[in-house]
Amino acid sequence: MHALPEGAPATLNEAFALVNAATNPGVFELKLMVLAEAAGQALYGAMAEDAPNDEVKALLLANGREEMAHAHRVSRAIGAITGEDYPVPSAEENPYLTAPMKRRPVTAATLAGLAQSEFAGDSLYTGSQSAAAVAVVKNPSVLTYTGVLTSSPSKPATRASW
Repeated sequence: MHALPEGAPATLNEAFALVNAATNPGVFELKLMVLAEAAGQALYGAMAEDAPNDEVKALLLANGREEMAHAHRVSRAIGAITGEDYPVPSAEENPYLTAPMKRRPVTAATLAGLAQSEFAGDSLYTGSQSAAAVAVVKNPSVLTYTGVLTSSPSKPATRASW
């Protein structure tokens, strides 16, 4: 089992609340992000099992893969900041996935709520000068494809979404 960082909230909902309230996340919050984003893949996967059609199922599974990709990007940022690995746990090793998942019906309202949560999470990544952003400025290759900040030889660093 992957250990929770010292002082981490006991539940996934509490971790989400702490991360979403952060205005300038540091390494502690980034570690919580790794665990929460990795848990997102399992959560979206469970919802996909109850999807009303193949299109919604595909969307939920794609969102789950994106959550895991986010976890890996944040993990790499932690490594760039601290020089130490903070591996992304599998669902079986994630301490925030030890309790049985509650099944939620997949409705238009549920999907709208998920979209709002994703937009709130995106504003954390794009709207703060976090430790991850500093790491990317120092080493833009840490986060490939997209990241808190992106840059190229011809363009200065700019904000982007994860």
